[in-house]
Amino acid sequence: MSGFSALNLANSALTANQRALEVTGQNIANVNTEGYTRQRLELRAGNTAQTYTFYSQSDNLGDGVNSETVSRIRDAFLERRGLAERGTVASTTAVDTAFDQLETSFGEPSKTGVQSLLTATSSAWSQLSATPKDSAAREAVLASNRSLASSLNGLAASVDKQWSNTRGGTVDVLTEVNASLREVAELNDAIRTATVQNLNTNDLLDQRDLLVTKLAATIGASTVDGPDGTVNVVVGSTAVVTGNGASTVTLGGGVSLGAVPATPVVLTLGNGGPPLSPGGSVGGQIKVMNEVLPSYRTALDGVAAQLASTVNTALSTGFDQTGGAGGPMFTGTTAATLTVALTDPARIAAAAAGPVGADASSDGRLADRLSVLGQAPGSAETLYRGAVTRLGVEAGSATRAVASASAVAAQVDLARASVSGVNLDEEMTNLMVFKQSYAAAARLVTAIDEMLDVLINRTGLVGR
Repeated sequence: MSGFSALNLANSALTANQRALEVTGQNIANVNTEGYTRQRLELRAGNTAQTYTFYSQSDNLGDGVNSETVSRIRDAFLERRGLAERGTVASTTAVDTAFDQLETSFGEPSKTGVQSLLTATSSAWSQLSATPKDSAAREAVLASNRSLASSLNGLAASVDKQWSNTRGGTVDVLTEVNASLREVAELNDAIRTATVQNLNTNDLLDQRDLLVTKLAATIGASTVDGPDGTVNVVVGSTAVVTGNGASTVTLGGGVSLGAVPATPVVLTLGNGGPPLSPGGSVGGQIKVMNEVLPSYRTALDGVAAQLASTVNTALSTGFDQTGGAGGPMFTGTTAATLTVALTDPARIAAAAAGPVGADASSDGRLADRLSVLGQAPGSAETLYRGAVTRLGVEAGSATRAVASASAVAAQVDLARASVSGVNLDEEMTNLMVFKQSYAAAARLVTAIDEMLDVLINRTGLVGR
């Protein structure tokens, strides 16, 4: 190797270590940047002759170092696992939040909840059975039943409102999702163009991966790598981004709680297109709209229907204070429509036989029968207690699901960060290594310079 070749070798070392220092500085500068992936300069030993001839005189000492590309340090398996776990956490969190809101709406146990009002109504009937001629006891029966009906109305309205808010919130999220899908397609196009031109695409890749991560949390998206640096974004088994083309996703199906489950809410590809199988927060919200809220709305309707049927049927066999046959206490058979029809306390048919009068033949046996109906299997009170118990069990299960999913996701994120995250201790070590390597390369330049100085300026002086 000639002296000038040695200078080229030293120059390649200076260039490579300078670039390595720049990459290290880039990592340090972006240690807190969301979505940033640690970068590394790929070095390859240079060679004077890539193809040797039979009479080659090359001494194979090489031609320094080539700094080829700046690559991102990522583990493809961990990245895909991370996307899946983010979707699971978001989905379970959406369901858990819905159960929290339901528990707040039911408000059990409390002095003003439906359970307390059912108990108060039974007590009012019991009091009326003891004093069937007491107008105050009759007023108390009407008042307690009105409060009970009103509470069921309010609880049903609260569940309906939660459903509407959930749907509206999901539509808003999908607006952001569609914008992100378009942005991923645009980045795909930019990355493909830059790749063809042999330009660095790391920053573009980080931006795209950050968008995909957010899409995984919202709709459970995953990716399939393309041959030209692009990725296809997939929901379930359907591609919503292919290369530089993005589809839109729309919420279809039922537009009110009453329409479900006959017309379930679905996420479709485009307006009225094929249904998708989303995960993430949107998948969780769809589960809430199609399963969770309709289930408890149906349970409330069952309580209201049983209450109306039990009381109205019992009263139809009795007599009121005027001697007339008993009329229905309630109209409506759902939690939203249940209403007390009676307005005159005297029209409450508390007697099993004959009108309630001043004689001893008057009785309150029918009211007494109603006072214990809440204890019977299948009664309104039993049905409501069952719904509240189920709510507590399912809410607890949803909370545990979030905790479990979050723990797994945290472990995966920790593993991902250990590979692709910036470790300042490691970067500072690299900084020292590349700095010393640069200094050594500079020292090599000095040594070669001194050698050439001797060769050029201090030889051939004999005879002067």
